[in-house]
Amino acid sequence: MTQVLSFCYRYGLLNLNTASIDGTKVASNASPLKNRSESWIEEEIARYLKESEETDSKENELYGPEGHKDELIAQEERLRKLQEFKEILASERKKLESHKEKIEVRERQESTGSKRRGRKFLRAEEAEERIRQKAKVNLTDLESGIMRTNTCYLQGYNAQAVVSEDQVIIAAEVTQECNDRRQLRPMIEAFKENLHEVDDSLKVKTLLGDAGYFSSKNVKGLKTDDPEVLLAVSKEYKNHRKDEDGGNIMPMPLTPISLMEYRLHMKEGKKLYRKRSITVEPVFGHIKEVLGFDRFMRRGFNACICEWKLICTVHNILKLWRYGFDKVHKAGEAKAIFIETGQNIEAIAL
Repeated sequence: MTQVLSFCYRYGLLNLNTASIDGTKVASNASPLKNRSESWIEEEIARYLKESEETDSKENELYGPEGHKDELIAQEERLRKLQEFKEILASERKKLESHKEKIEVRERQESTGSKRRGRKFLRAEEAEERIRQKAKVNLTDLESGIMRTNTCYLQGYNAQAVVSEDQVIIAAEVTQECNDRRQLRPMIEAFKENLHEVDDSLKVKTLLGDAGYFSSKNVKGLKTDDPEVLLAVSKEYKNHRKDEDGGNIMPMPLTPISLMEYRLHMKEGKKLYRKRSITVEPVFGHIKEVLGFDRFMRRGFNACICEWKLICTVHNILKLWRYGFDKVHKAGEAKAIFIETGQNIEAIAL
C-alpha cells in the first residue's frame, strides 16, 4: 500500500491539509444462519459423542479397531472444532464477571447515600440471560461477528479507512468491534506510520471524524505529534440545531466535550468539518458500488485485513489513473524543477 502512496505523492496527489476517518461494515464470506449459541454447541457435543460411541462399536464389530481410521480422524476433527467454538463462547461469558463487579461497586456507592449518574446496570440474572442470547459463534467464519448498519444487521467486519482531502486512502484496517469508539488511536498510528514510509516530512494537519469516534478518553489521549482532531460530539442534526441557539459562545467551564463543540461551531471549524462527508463517504461508495466490493471473499480476520488493504490499494491506483496521465507527468515535472531550482510550482505547471 505504501508503494502506491509514494507514487501518488510523487505525481501530485496526497493533499493532507485535512484527512477524514470513517468505518463501513462489510459482510463476511459467511451466512448469519450459521451462528450458533453456547447451548446449541453443548447439545451438539453431547449428541455427537453419543452417536460416535454407538457408530464406533458397530464398525469395530464389522471392520475391526483399525478398519475405519479415516472416519475416526474426521470425527476427532469435528469434535475439536466444536470444542473450539465452545471455548470462544466461554470467553464471551467472561463479560458477565466484569458486569457483576461493576454492579457490586455501584451498590456499595449507593449504600452510602450517593447516587451515580447514568443508566443503571442490568441485574446479574438479566445480564446473564442477555449475554447467553447474544453470545454466538459463526461456524463458517469464527472471527466474524454481527454488525449493525443503518438498514440491517449483517455477518461481517468493521472496515476502517483514513482518506486524504483528494480521496486517497492513507491507512486501512479491519476490526471485529461493532462501533468506532476505540479505533481513533490505532488509525492515527497507522496513517502516521504509512506517511513516514513515504516521506518523513508528511503530516496530516487536521483529522475529521464523526460522532462515533468521539469520547473524552480519545481527546485526552491525543499526543503532541498528532494532527489537530475535529470530531463531532453528537449526531449532525443536533449540531445544526445548536447553531441556531448561539452555540459559538465560549462555554464555561471548559471540558473536552464543550471545547470540541465550540470548535465545531466556529466558522473555521464548520468549514473544515464540512469536508468530511465529501471526502471519505464517496470513497466507500466507490469501493462498494463501482468496484462491487460489498463482501469479503476470504475467511478469517487476518485474511480479511489483507483483502481490505488490497481493495484500498486498487482504489488508490484507479484514483491516480483517473487523475490523468498528462496531469500526473506535468505535476511530476513541475515538482522536480521546484526541487532543483526553487521556482514556483504553479507557475511552471501553467
